[in-house]
Amino acid sequence: MTTINLMMFSGGRTSAFLSKYIKENPSYTNVKYIFLNTGKEREETLEFVNECDKRWGLDVVWLEAVIIHEKNVGTSYKIVNFETASRNGEPFEQMLMKYPLPNNMASNCTRELKQRPVDAYVRDMFKGCLINRIIGIRADEAHRKSTNAIYPLCDEIKVDAKFIRNWWDKQEFDLKLKDYEGNCDLCFKKSLKKRLTIVNENPSVADWWEQMEDKYSSESKPRFDLRTNKSITEIKNLSKKQFTKAEDLHELSKQQCSLFDFETDCFCKAN
Repeated sequence: MTTINLMMFSGGRTSAFLSKYIKENPSYTNVKYIFLNTGKEREETLEFVNECDKRWGLDVVWLEAVIIHEKNVGTSYKIVNFETASRNGEPFEQMLMKYPLPNNMASNCTRELKQRPVDAYVRDMFKGCLINRIIGIRADEAHRKSTNAIYPLCDEIKVDAKFIRNWWDKQEFDLKLKDYEGNCDLCFKKSLKKRLTIVNENPSVADWWEQMEDKYSSESKPRFDLRTNKSITEIKNLSKKQFTKAEDLHELSKQQCSLFDFETDCFCKAN
């Protein structure tokens, strides 16, 4: 039986590093690199995936969900690329037309826009093959592991978030996003502080989410965020008030180090 290694490239720094590791590791053969686009990924993420693909020869397969609105018919997929990828939330809204608003208690978006399109693609392309899914979870987040995937960054080379950021500091290019921004432009799983910071820095990012919440809310699912119980409109209003902003801790640590990274003459130096 043929084994296919499915490298799930999320578009973040960790999964990009892992993709390069897998590409250069001869023990991994028959590798397919998969990126799922929901239409709400940041443009910086799309550019980063494309740059990694071109530089490292990954031949990334870009997938988008195709929601079948017929009852009892599951989600399919289509293959896109950097140029044709949705950028205005089109797959996401198609999902909202069939399923309730996703929220921190029930991630319909993860299931319908990420998991099921990949499952459909695998059924079509690799029937009868053994599939190994490779996931970019680091050693410092090993609690997120499950039993149905491979985690090289936990079990082979054991890297943490600090290692990943330091590694990217040494590369010719990087993901042009701060840690708190993430790939999905206003994911409801982010903390309230992070979302307030994102909207404060870029108010227009909330517009699409506010429209979707207004258009598809229901009595049982009135908003995306059921944990802090804040609507997108409330988040927009709160972002205009004073609050403690989220920070990119890696960039902050670099700034702090730079305060001591200089030389000066000793006061007692002889003339």
